[in-house]
Order: sequence, then structure tokens, then C-alpha cells
Amino acid sequence: MLSKHIPDYYTTRDNISLYLIVLFVFSLLFVNVFTPFQGAWYNIQHYTRAQLFTDTLIIVAGGTLLLTISRIVMYYTHRSKPLNYLQYIAWLVLEVFFIAFLYAIIVHYIVGDKREFSDIFTRAVIFVPTIIVIPTVITHLYIGSRYKDEKIEALEAQQSQSASSAPPQEDDSEFTDDEFILDNHLTQSDDTPNTPNPPTETEKSETTTEPSPSVSKIINFFDEKDELQLSLRLDHIYFLESAENYVNIYYRNKENTERFILRSSLKKQQEKLEKYRFLRCHRSYLVNFDNILLLRKDKDGPYLDFGVANLPQIPVSKTYLDAVTAYFISNSEE
Repeated sequence: MLSKHIPDYYTTRDNISLYLIVLFVFSLLFVNVFTPFQGAWYNIQHYTRAQLFTDTLIIVAGGTLLLTISRIVMYYTHRSKPLNYLQYIAWLVLEVFFIAFLYAIIVHYIVGDKREFSDIFTRAVIFVPTIIVIPTVITHLYIGSRYKDEKIEALEAQQSQSASSAPPQEDDSEFTDDEFILDNHLTQSDDTPNTPNPPTETEKSETTTEPSPSVSKIINFFDEKDELQLSLRLDHIYFLESAENYVNIYYRNKENTERFILRSSLKKQQEKLEKYRFLRCHRSYLVNFDNILLLRKDKDGPYLDFGVANLPQIPVSKTYLDAVTAYFISNSEE
């Protein structure tokens, strides 16, 4: 359990921001309204409400700033190498120690508490988790519940789309061309007594011409756990769009354009798709160039256009412009 990777939604920017806001508001209200641990942290018997609010505001703001820095580091660390639960728990423990240390510095040197620094720090290590555990649990439960709801909605939408676009059932005795070719290939062997008639010149020409890979190739999309989530014909795929820890796959379904959300990275999909004439044109986009209608330059930069009404134009960044241009030139000369 502890060796499993934490969910990606723990470290998204939106959820980190939500956690920090909830923690700041809760901590400030909790300390000022309930004044917990009276005398345990520092002597508040002679404090006015204004003095208490001012000092706690400084302390809570300092702790929140420290947590903000910590969560920014966590965000980039998790993107480069996902954290497991053990590492995540250790990270939270270290945050408590650093907040307690910062608190001891503020109280001892700024507020002017006369107790020993080590005594202040020790008490802070005990009481800091008491304050931050409630907003931490609340935000984690809320974020997890929201993610599950979004996942269920996405699955229900995909199931309804699949049901509406499913082809009519055919009689078992009928075969498609691919099934006939596969069946014919499997039933023939060297010891088969009946030799088929030699093919005509037309048949030779047809059998020696390979089908276009963009027509016959099926692309399987696997998520970060290497579980199959989607299979599409190559010529039906328009482009892939990066969305933090997800990839949006835009594809054609009959006359409609649809989107599938895949938990994966664009880089992982690029490694698989480059051999099928997919090309990176932007840090956020991987495009199937067999479906591109044109490349054009506007005043705000070059764009790729699919010629499909409900598909956006895909920007081409300066980093990939030379490669995209060279690709168009080389293919136009074929």
C-alpha cells in the first residue's frame, strides 16, 4: 500500500491552491475563535483580541508561505517522478517540523516569548498537527470525492457514446474482409491437400498492394497503469492535447468529433505515435498529420487546420516550426 503512487489529483495546481486557502482560513479562525492550547504555546492571558489576531496572522501567514513553497516543490517533484504514499507521508511530517521551527523563530525572536527556543519548538511540534490535520483531511476527502464524481460522469458519457455509435449486429455467418483474410490464412497449411487456384494478374496486384496504414491500423491507448482504455482507427484520430496529468484525445466518431480523457502523459503517447506520422507541433499538442488540411500563418503565428468546423486550429510554436515546415515540404515532394 505505501509503495503505491499517490493519486495525481493530490498535486494538481488547483487542488494545492484549494488546500492552502482552506488551511489558512481554518487556522486563523480556529486559533482566534477557540484560542486553543492557552498558555501552551505562549502566554496569551494579557493579550487583547487585536494583539492575538495580529500575532496569529503573522504566524499563520508564515506557515502558509512555507507550505506554498513546499507544495510547489512537491508539484514539480511528482511530475518528474511520482511520489508514493510513504514518501508523501514523510513529506507531510517534514512540513510539520519546518512549520514548528518557523513558529518557534517567530514567537521567540519577533513576538518576544522569553521561554527557551527548544521548549517552544517542542510544544509546536506537538500542537501544529492538531491544527492542520482537520483542513488536510477535509480537503483530501473533498478532492477525492470530486475526482470520483468526474470519473463516473466521464465513464457514463463514454458508455452512452459507445452505445449510440455501436454498429448493428451482423449475422454470425457473415465475415468482414479482414476476418475472411485471417480465417483463410489460418486454415491454410503446407499439408493441405487442395491447392488453391493460381491468382490472376489482377488478384496479384491487389494482394501485393498493402493497405494504407492510416486506414487499417488500430491504435490502442493505455493509461499510466498500462490498462487499455481506448482503441481507435488511426485515420479517425485528429490530435492529442496535454492537460496536466491527462491527455485529451480528439477523434472522429461517424460525423461527430469527440474527446476521450486518458490519464497519461503526452510524452508517453508521443513515443508510440511518432512512427504513425504524428508530429509534435507545440508543447501541448501532438497532431496526426494525415488529417491536417493546411498550414497557414496568421498575424499571431502559424496554425494547423483540420478543416473541421468544431475543431480548433492548432498553434505551432517556434520550437517546432522548422520540423513542421520541413515535414510539409518533404511530403509535398513525394
